[in-house]
Amino acid sequence: MKRLAVILFFCLAMVSVAYGDLKDFTSSVKDKASSAAKETAQTTADDSSITAEVKAKILATSSLKEEKIEVSTTEGAVTLTGTVKTKQAKEAAAKIAKAVKGVKSVDNKLTVEKATKKAKK
Repeated sequence: MKRLAVILFFCLAMVSVAYGDLKDFTSSVKDKASSAAKETAQTTADDSSITAEVKAKILATSSLKEEKIEVSTTEGAVTLTGTVKTKQAKEAAAKIAKAVKGVKSVDNKLTVEKATKKAKK
């Protein structure tokens, strides 16, 4: 009987220690999840503000405001898509995007419209 009591005591002690470790582990996981969620939310907010600023600066540039340029941002990487009339417009849009704070890279996928030739009469 004494042996059984000692074994039970030992088992209860082990369970208590394990439960304490589990609480610490659970708390640690919650902290990491909360931190990751905050970081994701911050990244999303940053990406949205970068996109908005790039769009605003492109529209404020007289040579680009009539162009068909779409802007998207993912984790600081800006992607420019659409069509522009000249190679200079394509380069100017990329330069504007690169100058915005928080931009890590620019993927310039803008295409330059081909000039249409006038038919001879």
